[in-house]
Amino acid sequence: MGDMITNPPPVAAAVIAIVTILIYYKEWLQVIIKSHKARWDLRKVASQREAADARGDHQPRVSGIFIHPVKSLRPVSLSETKFDQHGLLADRRLMIVRPNPTPLGGSFLEGEATHRFFTQRQSPSLATVEATDPVIISKENGPNKTLIKLSSSLIPNEHVYINVDPSNVKSLPVRYHAGLWSDSVEVADVGDEAAAFVAKVVGKDDPKFGDVRVVSLVDSSVRKVNELYCPDAARIGLLGSLPEGGLTDGFPILVATQASLDDLNTRISKNGKKKLPMSRFRPNIVIANTSKPFDEDNWKAIQIGKGTDAVILHIAKGCPRCKQSCTDQLTGERGEEPLEALSEFRALGMSDADVYFATNAVLNGDRKSYNSLIKVGDPVTILTRGKPVWDSETVQAE
Repeated sequence: MGDMITNPPPVAAAVIAIVTILIYYKEWLQVIIKSHKARWDLRKVASQREAADARGDHQPRVSGIFIHPVKSLRPVSLSETKFDQHGLLADRRLMIVRPNPTPLGGSFLEGEATHRFFTQRQSPSLATVEATDPVIISKENGPNKTLIKLSSSLIPNEHVYINVDPSNVKSLPVRYHAGLWSDSVEVADVGDEAAAFVAKVVGKDDPKFGDVRVVSLVDSSVRKVNELYCPDAARIGLLGSLPEGGLTDGFPILVATQASLDDLNTRISKNGKKKLPMSRFRPNIVIANTSKPFDEDNWKAIQIGKGTDAVILHIAKGCPRCKQSCTDQLTGERGEEPLEALSEFRALGMSDADVYFATNAVLNGDRKSYNSLIKVGDPVTILTRGKPVWDSETVQAE
């Protein structure tokens, strides 16, 4: 009889399986281990620094919290808020899109972007549109509604409501893939009324903009931040997955400091021009009482609040500014500042046109921060510092 092939004993089989995993998934396992260690180390740093950094009136503090319920429309100022996997609650969950030209082949490929995001870069009149903080309307009979109201100073006698309740968004039948920079994101069309209202506003800039649609992020939408700039400790959960960016330009949170704006405005006023409000830069979190202007360039991790409920944010990189920052966020009028002034001392990227103000941020990946509350007045502790990070490629313009 020939030799019989026998299965290895269970222990040997387990060893073989583990060795195989280590060989084929070595880099992935290294990422997981690094992310867990980084999160653990940072929490230890936070507990030590919190006690040492109680500086009373001189400690940095949150001076403003803002969300933009619809991307590129006016901000909403909040006294407090929480976070979810996409960033601040209700921030940039809707956006405006226009259809892409039909491909030469006559149809789009599966997953290909049928529409393209549309912002103040193309239509500065969007700055006149106010989108309110979502309000929940409870009903005894029938499903609840969560409403956002759109209004504009350009059409003062009109407004429209959008139901952004998750159950309603889930039921919306018209879906697109929308291009957002280099990504394609699944979105749901929220209906003709919202589209018609926005079309009236942007049509004042160019009649061809009448084909705009208003869309919402959906549960199945997945858009990860750029791995190149994501700190290890910002990776999420047991498997160290990348955090999500929602419908923001790239990162879920934008942090700015009052000292940097004050410094910029001093330079602008010396040139005989009007000072600018912080709204030009559309931040989510504004921090006051920092030690010097643009100190945030060197921040790597910060803590907002104190104790077990504190939020840890990682500063991923500087935020490049575009012509949208030159748009008055009340009137939609466009000028030369702040890009002209920033070009004199903040051209820090790959080209002279890449100027920076404020910083992109992500939450700590241990999920504690995802359920925490931040409030205006909360103390801010600078946990770690390092070299500034700017974009490694020339910034896209659109």
